Amino acid sequence: MVLQAGPIDTSVLYQQQTHISSLIRPDNLDNTLRVRRSDNLIWELWKSDVLHNRVRSCLQEMGFYGILCCGDYIYDNHLITALVERWRRETHTFHLQVGEATITLQDVALIWGLNVDGDPIIGTDVSFKLPVWQSYCAEWLGFAPIQTDFRANSLKLTSLHSHCTQTVIDDNSTDIEVTQYSRCVALMIIGGCMLPDSEGCAVKLLYLHFLQDIRRVRSYSWASAVLAYLYHELCAASTIGKQEIAGPLYLLQIWAWSRMTPLCPDSLGCNLLAPPENPVGGDDILPIPPYGARWKHVFSWTHIPTHSVRIIRDVLDKMGDGQFKWHVYDLEATDVLSLPMECRHTTLWRSVCPLICFHIVEMHRPNRVLRQFGMSQNIPVPALDGDKLHECSRRGRKNYDWAKHHIQMVDAWENRRNLIAQGELVEDFSMRYDYETWYDSITRRFISPIEPEQMDHGYQSGYAYFKRVVRDEALNLRNMFRGLSVDDQPREALVEAVKNTIQIGDFLYEMAIRTPQQHHHREKGYK
Repeated sequence: MVLQAGPIDTSVLYQQQTHISSLIRPDNLDNTLRVRRSDNLIWELWKSDVLHNRVRSCLQEMGFYGILCCGDYIYDNHLITALVERWRRETHTFHLQVGEATITLQDVALIWGLNVDGDPIIGTDVSFKLPVWQSYCAEWLGFAPIQTDFRANSLKLTSLHSHCTQTVIDDNSTDIEVTQYSRCVALMIIGGCMLPDSEGCAVKLLYLHFLQDIRRVRSYSWASAVLAYLYHELCAASTIGKQEIAGPLYLLQIWAWSRMTPLCPDSLGCNLLAPPENPVGGDDILPIPPYGARWKHVFSWTHIPTHSVRIIRDVLDKMGDGQFKWHVYDLEATDVLSLPMECRHTTLWRSVCPLICFHIVEMHRPNRVLRQFGMSQNIPVPALDGDKLHECSRRGRKNYDWAKHHIQMVDAWENRRNLIAQGELVEDFSMRYDYETWYDSITRRFISPIEPEQMDHGYQSGYAYFKRVVRDEALNLRNMFRGLSVDDQPREALVEAVKNTIQIGDFLYEMAIRTPQQHHHREKGYK
């Protein structure tokens, strides 16, 4: 029997040969991506509880305070690796057993409380000489970093952290001092959590331009910039030859925990390391933290797979309809209703539009995951060609105007309200028959190797042989009846079809009750 791992129809996943999943073999099951983190310093600052309430209030006005409220997390490199194996740069979705799913603007807005609506994060990629940058930082950050604090046009996060820990903000500080200090913290959040540098130790100073007027920071679409960056990193990491991944991976992990029940850890209570929410002043209090803060707990990992790519991969191979939550958010919940309208823009969550962060442009395709918005999923139109966008690079382009370079994409973003994906509201999120038939032909549902491992120890991934037989025989049965017209067939043909049905049913039942060892011995005699 000739067996294809998929896709059978390569019109959608046309880059399978260069995809990371094409390298997964029985002798290569445990390669794990290195996760680059650069947020440790911001969490050190947060847990030290040195941020005065005036600074917290300023960060809230900018729209970044919700990220701090969500707290620090331990990243699961193995989970992230298994998800990258199912990410497809052709569609910007994860191809799962239950269909396509992805992280959308809705997820970023509700998990972190970032603004969706607003101007894109784009402009000129400025490049100044050292004295100019020092003067610029002195004016807007309140200190002039020394030469070793810079790395080209980026500022090391250690420099910002050192300044924040050595500077005291209190009730007697001037408004200018509070604003400068708040910009330093905001840069650490941007460079550590939202748009982390690929080197993991510095933040691009071009973002400082968007922080100059504290009152206008909210006018930018930070959610779309963060999602563009995450898509960009997922697309890069899912390509053969990549050994690491960066970006706002906290979003990826919380998204997976929220939706995939076999991978969700048990909560044991509140995270005692998180500082209490302090009053801003008078009778005012800081807003309720966003959805992501619900995961600020001490966890138990007893009942879920961890520290093993092959086991998590196999869990995703087996995941059924009842193990994936399409509808996660309660839009009437307090932590959702407390967010500003720029975050809760439910229509824009479904905009099929470009996501922009300077040179990075990635397509947002909620039309492929309508079930995440409570709608019936039809066969989506072909994805726009994003290959040229993936090739775009900042290298060798100092003082380059990316707004002019991506003028068509900027115009498309401005037209985002007219690009809303529509669908019929449903309560049953199971795959429609036409969609399932199409999806089965264009996807790669099983990532684990097709052939069983020849091992006498460790975890045996998936009983892939059993899944293969059941799937092939079920498809044969379905195809046989699909082409059978009772009115046009002689009695002998109908009798033969019934006999075949009974034989296939008996065979599938026999396979279902066999042990894994019996499956292994049975293989040589099958077809």
